[in-house]
Amino acid sequence: MSFYNNSSYGLEGERLPVYLISFHYSLHIGDCIEDLGPCRGFWQFPMERYCGMLIPLISSRKLPYVNLINNVLLQERFKYLQFLPTYDEKVFSNFKEKEKAWPSHRVKSSIVYDNQYEFYSPCVNCKLTKNEAIKLKQCYAAIFQKNARDIRDIEESYMKYGKLRTKDGNIVSSKWWKKENDSSRNDYCVAINLTIDEQEEETFGQVEYFMLHNMQNQERMFAYIRKIKKLEKNIGNLKFFDCFGPLQYVEVIGIDRTVGFFEVYDKKNYYIIDKYANW
Repeated sequence: MSFYNNSSYGLEGERLPVYLISFHYSLHIGDCIEDLGPCRGFWQFPMERYCGMLIPLISSRKLPYVNLINNVLLQERFKYLQFLPTYDEKVFSNFKEKEKAWPSHRVKSSIVYDNQYEFYSPCVNCKLTKNEAIKLKQCYAAIFQKNARDIRDIEESYMKYGKLRTKDGNIVSSKWWKKENDSSRNDYCVAINLTIDEQEEETFGQVEYFMLHNMQNQERMFAYIRKIKKLEKNIGNLKFFDCFGPLQYVEVIGIDRTVGFFEVYDKKNYYIIDKYANW
């Protein structure tokens, strides 16, 4: 007691109430206090949070501790009911979240990707332009490991979507959706992992839109991305580029994460803000 009194609040008696709750519980963990020092630095906040969780369970002033124990015991026994099939069906069936079936123009996934990726509205039906058809053939040629001239009978119609949810649960937007909505977030800049000549390569770009396309009775999910032209690094190992390159279709499995592009006007460069790589 004297050790704790001298090292904690002995010189500031007026602050004694601050430590009362922590010290009450710390009496049971004296060895920890002796090893780590005054409990105010290690136990005050978690103990206050713990007490804050327990206080609402007490409604009796006459027997508060008995009331607390009964309510904790009641909650624990109630939770165990879900392990008994008979009671689980009767008691918890109305509280369980039911999977909602969304129309395809609102949410769309594909079994090609084990339904791990989802496109979100807005959604419109479009047709490929001549230039888009050429780029899509090049993408299919890479997927099927064929020559682009061997890719024939490309379906002209496709569904354009505004957003993507990756398998990690991250939401990626598009410039097309940005034009339709007044949003201050430019979350359409992405890091892309591509395999070129059996070598993995990371690059960056801006998503123009997302596309669901049917090929050989399979619905494939693509992003139409304007890639950066050349990735460079400065002395501080920060990534930057000076201009954008051509447009290209990329399967959604190649989209790794969202990043930011910070334009420096006087140097005419774009710095890549990537919390996973820069820090």
